[in-house]
Amino acid sequence: MLSRTTALPFLGSEAVAAGQVTRGRLQGPDFVPLLRDVFIGAEAEVDVGVRVRAVALRCGPDAVVAGPLAALAWNAECPWDDAEGVLPQDRRLSRDGVRLRRDRLHPAEVAVRFGVAVTSPARTAFDLARRASPLVESVAAMDALGFACGVRARDLERLLRDHRGARGAVDLRRVIELMDPLAESLMETRIRLVFVLRGLPPPVSQYRVRLPDGRTARLDLAWPEHRVGVEYDGEEHRSPERHADDLDRDALCRDLDWTIHRVTGRQVYRSPDATARRVARDLHLGL
Repeated sequence: MLSRTTALPFLGSEAVAAGQVTRGRLQGPDFVPLLRDVFIGAEAEVDVGVRVRAVALRCGPDAVVAGPLAALAWNAECPWDDAEGVLPQDRRLSRDGVRLRRDRLHPAEVAVRFGVAVTSPARTAFDLARRASPLVESVAAMDALGFACGVRARDLERLLRDHRGARGAVDLRRVIELMDPLAESLMETRIRLVFVLRGLPPPVSQYRVRLPDGRTARLDLAWPEHRVGVEYDGEEHRSPERHADDLDRDALCRDLDWTIHRVTGRQVYRSPDATARRVARDLHLGL
């Protein structure tokens, strides 16, 4: 019998037909709906694995989980988290909380995660880069899959050759030009593109500087020839101890004639032009 602790998603209609639960109890507080006709026990944790299995149940045995959930299934950050599935071209589409599309997938473009079929990391990147989305977010998704799964530009170029005429090919080529799999977070990509899309030369990601005390500082972004670096000043830097460490490291970098800019998410979203101009001045560039 199904209960509040049932940890795997299940189809409510099948469970009722099999006598595992009554329809009235299914609609009560013991179960939580994930998608139409897909439920889980109220005390179960709804993590990525549960969500991936739920989409597979809802879409049917021929479907492949794709898009943002596939990226999350591969432990890659993603700017989006909506549910998407791919169906064979002879299947009728039904939406019901899942973005479904017909598409052609080669065998190498499908893998298994959490016991269900999902698109491979490279195919996931190929699909996300062709979304009608802001360019910066598409590049951030590519960088995340590159960092987490080793997806590289050559993998996407191969998929372009394998799927000639695919929708969004022009967008994908632009994303390939801008991707950097060394980026360790979505925000690092967003910050990098604040500069690159405003005409600054591409920085080096995760650049290491040997400090006078023998330690090594790793800068999120750097222009080594100008000794200019950029660090993302995120929430993890807010604790007093971490803030003090950052100040000490920045001082040691200044001893080596480095200029370090600390950039916040607020600056990225509210004043990107001004942020780019400040760095450009230290690169002796005019914007």
